[in-house]
Amino acid sequence: MVKILFNLLFGVILILVWLKFVDVKQIVNTISGLNPKSLIWVFIFLLLSPIIRAIRLKVFLSEIKKIPLKDLIFLSGVAVMLNFFIPIRAGEIAKGVYLSSNYGLKFGKSIIWVFLDRFVDFMVVLLMSVILLVVIPTALNITFIMIITVIFIAALGLSYFAIFKIGFAKKLINFLSHLLIFNSIKRYFDSFSHFILDSFLILRRHPKDLSLMIILTVLAYGADAAIWYFTFVALNAPQDFLKMYLGQLLSALTYLIPSAPGYVGSAEASGLLILSGVFSMETNLASAMIVLSHILIAIFVPAFGLISVFSLKVDLGVILRKALKKGD
Repeated sequence: MVKILFNLLFGVILILVWLKFVDVKQIVNTISGLNPKSLIWVFIFLLLSPIIRAIRLKVFLSEIKKIPLKDLIFLSGVAVMLNFFIPIRAGEIAKGVYLSSNYGLKFGKSIIWVFLDRFVDFMVVLLMSVILLVVIPTALNITFIMIITVIFIAALGLSYFAIFKIGFAKKLINFLSHLLIFNSIKRYFDSFSHFILDSFLILRRHPKDLSLMIILTVLAYGADAAIWYFTFVALNAPQDFLKMYLGQLLSALTYLIPSAPGYVGSAEASGLLILSGVFSMETNLASAMIVLSHILIAIFVPAFGLISVFSLKVDLGVILRKALKKGD
């Protein structure tokens, strides 16, 4: 609860900062002239995005448990709704709770596997960001590209050792544990590190499976980019699709920063930073798109989430209690 209240305060501050850079009347005028037919495509891609990620999760878990795609799609709907309203990774915890209680997976490992699935997401974001930043002109300098490249190479290297060189990884953990002073900390570090290494083995897969997960992630961000693209089309201000794709990748990196419930303030501030700061777009047009897409998401997410809750018959009370407990 402390995190939620802090994130809420942070969101209010971001809204106040955002208001200093935009003209609210102009934003309202831009949105009032929208073409409603294009909004159909926005809702289609809002639905397609979690469906693609559900397919990836099915591939990810395929060697552990065969789970019906329908369940994973609705589970994505529940997770998206919880992450929207409770920005402490409640959605990922919800997935772990459901997989544990309904499919007999160990709760601890199911949580780690869900986050490893998102780790694949993160790796693709880094890789595609580097590629597109080289191709698309932006206000970002070479230093930013180099930082992302270094993070990607470091994460890829650590992942390789954790998955394919587990003996070396265990030796490294033992070496690091000797640097710790207190025995209680050493024991916790050893047990947790070996648990993570054991969980990482789920990624020791045939190249076909790994390639499929990467392709699905690329397609998922294509669906996300289409949401921004068609929102701009609805505002009669179409933009380059690749720019929208890169924008969504950069937006994904901002998820590492605390977000307010409903992403109020967070979406507006990050969207303005990316579209105006990185792509030099006019601030009011950029903000009009972000505000409109935020409204559409606020309509879609609860509707899809509640349909998913009733379809899966999940107990939101249990999930929320565990999510809040883990979040604290």
